[in-house]
Amino acid sequence: MNDQKTLLQIDGVTKIFPGVRALDNVTFSVVEGEVHGLVGENGAGKSTLMAVASGALVPEYGRVVIDGVETRGDTEQARRLGLAIVRQEPALMPDLSVAENLYLGVPLKQRPSLMQVAPWAEGLLKQWSDDVAIDANERVVSLNPEQRFIVEIVKALAAKPKVLVLDEPTEHLLAEDVERLFERIRKITASGCAVVYISHRIREVQKIANRLTVLRDGQGQGTWHAAGLSEQEIVELIVGGALDRDFPPKGDDEGASVILDVAGLRGAGFSDISLQVSKGEIVGLAGIDGNGQREFMRALAGQARSRGRVTVTGTHARLHNSQAAAASGIRYLPGDRHREGIFGELSVRENFSIRSLSFDSIKGWVSQRSEARRTKDAVTRFAVKTPSIDTPIRSLSGGNQQKLVLASVLASQPKVLLVDEPTQGVDIGARMEIYKVLREAAAAGTAVIVVSSDAHEVAGLCDRVLIFSRGHVVKELDGNAVSENNITSAVLTVTTEREKGLSRTAGFWKWASGDLAPIVMLAVAVCALGLYAAHVNPAYLSARNLSGMLALVATLAIVAYGQQLLMLVGGIDLSVGPLMGLVVVIQSFFLNDGATLGHQLSGWAIVLLVALAVGLVNWMLVGPFRLHPMVATLATYMALQAVSLLLRPVPGGLIADRVVDTIGAQFGFMPVVAIVAFAMAVVLELALFKSKLGITFRGVGSRLEAARMAGARPQLTSLAAYLGCSFLAAVAAVPMMAQVGSGDASAGINYTLGSVAAVVIGGASLFGGRGSFVGALLGALLIIQVNVVTSFLDIGDSWQSYLLGGMILASVALYSRSREMAVAK
Repeated sequence: MNDQKTLLQIDGVTKIFPGVRALDNVTFSVVEGEVHGLVGENGAGKSTLMAVASGALVPEYGRVVIDGVETRGDTEQARRLGLAIVRQEPALMPDLSVAENLYLGVPLKQRPSLMQVAPWAEGLLKQWSDDVAIDANERVVSLNPEQRFIVEIVKALAAKPKVLVLDEPTEHLLAEDVERLFERIRKITASGCAVVYISHRIREVQKIANRLTVLRDGQGQGTWHAAGLSEQEIVELIVGGALDRDFPPKGDDEGASVILDVAGLRGAGFSDISLQVSKGEIVGLAGIDGNGQREFMRALAGQARSRGRVTVTGTHARLHNSQAAAASGIRYLPGDRHREGIFGELSVRENFSIRSLSFDSIKGWVSQRSEARRTKDAVTRFAVKTPSIDTPIRSLSGGNQQKLVLASVLASQPKVLLVDEPTQGVDIGARMEIYKVLREAAAAGTAVIVVSSDAHEVAGLCDRVLIFSRGHVVKELDGNAVSENNITSAVLTVTTEREKGLSRTAGFWKWASGDLAPIVMLAVAVCALGLYAAHVNPAYLSARNLSGMLALVATLAIVAYGQQLLMLVGGIDLSVGPLMGLVVVIQSFFLNDGATLGHQLSGWAIVLLVALAVGLVNWMLVGPFRLHPMVATLATYMALQAVSLLLRPVPGGLIADRVVDTIGAQFGFMPVVAIVAFAMAVVLELALFKSKLGITFRGVGSRLEAARMAGARPQLTSLAAYLGCSFLAAVAAVPMMAQVGSGDASAGINYTLGSVAAVVIGGASLFGGRGSFVGALLGALLIIQVNVVTSFLDIGDSWQSYLLGGMILASVALYSRSREMAVAK
C-alpha cells in the first residue's frame, strides 16, 4: 500500500458533542484501489468520522485531506474533490422524482440537459440491473426502503467519485443486490477509486475489504489486513474482549397454550394464511422479499386491510387500524425505523414512553418521574448510548435508535410482538442482547413473529419457520429442520424469481398523487361551474362579466404565485395582503393627476425597495432568528397594516385616470393583465420542473438536509423565495390599484387568505416540496368564479365562505389521501 496514492487522510480528528467525545484523536487513511472496512459498535464513531470526512461536521481538532487537498468543513468542497457518501438513511428528497434526485446528486459537469434527465437516469438505473423495478419518473416517497437505497447507491456511483463511503450499504438490500453492489465495488476500485465500507456484518467486511480499521468508543484500535483476522478476532477487537455469540436456548413449547391464532387471513400481497403461535415460541417468516411475509405482518399490525379470523388468547382481535390492533394486544416493530419507528424531534424519554403512557399516567396526567425512571431502566438494560434521556432521538446512532424502539414496544407489554428485521443496523454486541430479549419475551408469554432477510438469524432465533412464496405459506420447518441451509434451500426451491415493481396503489390514487391531477380536477371544476352558471343566467358569459372576473383572477393569481414560491421551500407569508395595501397607499401619493414622470418613477422605486425590504425582514425573522414562518409573517402583517393606516387613516389620494386606464387595458374582452398572469403561470411552471433552480426549490422544501448534501444552499434559496414572494405581491398590487382607484389601507387584506387558498386548492403541500403555478392560477380562477357565481345565482354572500371552505377541505383531504396512498410501505 505504500506505493499507492492516499486519497483520503484523516489526521488526529477529535469531535465533541455536548456530554460526549464522539471522536478522540482518530487517524485514518484510504489509498487508491482499496476497499477499507471501518467497523465498530453503534456509537463507536464510524458515521461521525465519515461526516467529518464529508464536511458535514467540523472537528474541534485535526484535519481532513482529500486527494491531496485539505478541506475546511464544506460538503460542496468535499464533493468537488471527489468524495461521495451513501448514508445509512438515504439522503434523498422524497417529493422529487428519482431522476431529479440523481440529477442533483452528481457534480455540475456531469449533469445532462434537464430535457434529457429521465432517459439519462434510466440509463444509470439500468447499469445497476437490467430488470431494475424503479421508474425514473416516480417520486422517491413512493419507493420502498430497498429501492431508495438502490437509488442512493446509483447516485453515488454516478458521481464517479475518487473516494466512495458506504455506510451500512446492505441493510436494505436482497442477496442478489448485495452481489451487484460488490461487483460495482470491485469495478470502481480496479479503476483507482477508494472505498470506505462501514458495516456491522463482519462476514461482508471480510469478503470485500482489503484492510479494516476498528473504532471503539471514539478511539481508533488499529488497522489490519482483513484476510489476516478471523471473524472472532474482529468481534473481540470491536467489543474489547471475548463475546458469547451463541443464540439463546430455544423454548420448549410442547403443550403450551396458544397465544395467537390466525385462520384464513388474506389481504393485498398474501392469501389464506393460517398459523398458531404458542407461549414460549418464536415463529420466523422467510422467503424472497416481496412474496407476502411483510404484507402479512403489516396486516396483523393493522397497517393494511385484511379479512379472516385472528384471536389473541382466545379473544377476537380487531385489525382495522394500528390502534385497534394495539388495543387487542398486538404491537409492531417496523423495519424502517426512520419513517415509522421514531419521532425524530422528540426526546429519548418521550420516544420510549409514548407506546406505554398508561404505566406513567394517572387519570390522564403523566408522571415525569415515573416516565424518567422507566426510561433510564430501559436505556441501561438495552445499553442505549445517549448523553441523556432528554436528548432528541434523531441525534442517536441508527443502532441505538433501533434498540430504544424495541425497548419502547416491549414496555407496552404486548401479547403479540411482530418484529420486522430485529437487528437491522445493530452491532454484533447489541444483536445478541436483542436475541436474548426476544427469547425472554416469548418465555414470558408473548407470541413473537419475526421477519428477517438473514437466514442465519432466522435459524438461530426461531423455533419454527414458515416459508412464503407469492403470498402463500408453501413450507414449514420445525425442530431440528430449522437450519440456515434448510431455510435457504426452501426459499430457493419454492420460487424461481421475485416479482418486482408491482404497485399495490389503486390507479386513481396513484394518478391523484401526481402533479397533473390538481390541474385536471380544477379545470373540470371551473368548466362545470361556469357551464352551470351560464345555464342559469346567460349574462354570466357576457364580455363585461368575463373581463371584470379575469382582472380579479389576475390579481389573485399573481400574489398566489409568490405564495406558491415560498410554500415550495416550506414557508408561508401572511403579510402579502397588507403589503399589497401598502403599495397602493404609497402610490396614492405618487400617481396622482399632474404628477411628473420623475415623481412617478420615485414612487415605483420606493415600492420596489419596500417590497424587497419586507421580504428580507421576513427571511431574517424565519432564518437567522429561527421564528416560525406564521409567527414571523403575522408580525410583519400587523406592522405593514399599521404603517398603511398611519399614511392613510382613511382612503384617499386618487390614482390618475390615465394610470388606471393603462393598467386596465384590454385585448378584446381579455384584460392585458390577465394575459400577463397566464403567461407568468406557464413560464414559472416550466422553470419549476425544467430548471435547476426549480428543482432546487422543490428539493429544499422536500428535505432540507438532503438538499444541502446535494449541494443546494438552503438559506440562499429561502432568501430568494421570500424576496420573490414579496416582489410578486407588489406586482399583484398594480392591477389592484386600478380596481380600488385610491389609497386604501384595507384593500389587500383579503388577498392573504385568498392567496393561500388558491395555492392549496392548486395542489401545493403546506410542508413544502410540491406545488404548481398553473394549479395556483386555476385555484385563483375557481375562487373568483365562486364569488361571482354566487352573485349571479343570487344565493347570498355567505355561500362564498361555505363553498371556499368546502373546496379547501376537499382539496387538502383528497391530495393528502392520495399522497398517503402512494407512499411505499
